Amino acid sequence: MSAQIINIADYPVDNLSSADAQSWVRQVRASLDQDGCCILPNFVTAQALEKMARQAHSIAHLAYPGPTEVSPYFFNYQLGHGEDLPGTHPVKYRGKRNLAQVAADLIPPEFLLSQLFHSDLMLDFLAAVTGQPIYRNQDPYQSLNISIMNQGGCQQWHFDSGTMVTTLLLQEPEAGGIFEYAPAIRSDTDENFDAVQAVLQGNSDRVIQNRLQAGTLSLFRGHYSLHRVTPVEGQRQRIQAILGYSTRPGLYGSKESSILHYGPRVSKIEAVTPFYTE
Repeated sequence: MSAQIINIADYPVDNLSSADAQSWVRQVRASLDQDGCCILPNFVTAQALEKMARQAHSIAHLAYPGPTEVSPYFFNYQLGHGEDLPGTHPVKYRGKRNLAQVAADLIPPEFLLSQLFHSDLMLDFLAAVTGQPIYRNQDPYQSLNISIMNQGGCQQWHFDSGTMVTTLLLQEPEAGGIFEYAPAIRSDTDENFDAVQAVLQGNSDRVIQNRLQAGTLSLFRGHYSLHRVTPVEGQRQRIQAILGYSTRPGLYGSKESSILHYGPRVSKIEAVTPFYTE
């Protein structure tokens, strides 16, 4: 089924040993190395995209809005803790967040998006790109999400917890909703707060804009690249899927984060003991 979802004519994920596929994978890897991001337009077929968007619409009412003001370092809970930092410091910054997310446990397994996420073709493709084994996130809520942005919807400047973020745009808005990022602005050894502050203040020349089209798969090193989505304009929603893959097996997210993003119902559900919690 996944071979009917993915546009294998342009993206031969079903034959990664072929010369064409290996050349394409090298291009993907080079784009990630150079820009921290790789954009793959029309990754899914037009027929699959139409059905995915329709299915996403059918459960959009289940999306939970979550927090409305968030730090760029939302997942780095202890960063700057106990330090005497000025109010203008990046860790003190709070950006506007206006979106809602459908958690993984609310996305039916028969949906095409679920089938794509659970496809071994995706694991094999991402493993070829990273040169490492790839595993699906095991969190019952965070592993696969659908993000819904209405008019005025946006996402604040932030870093991700994972080193590789995989998204699929299911529906583009009439205008706005632009993905912006500052590639490789920090590293494991340097938070580079001055450069981050320049982006937050709108004074940086490092920011790249990507006007994504529906059907585009994006691979993104969001742990090191500061990024956001600009406000959506018009009545058409921006709908995006976030597919949780990792180089770490048995990955679960924190219960605290799940409650914040998916609502108090999560706290009432018995937790699964994780092998690894990010």
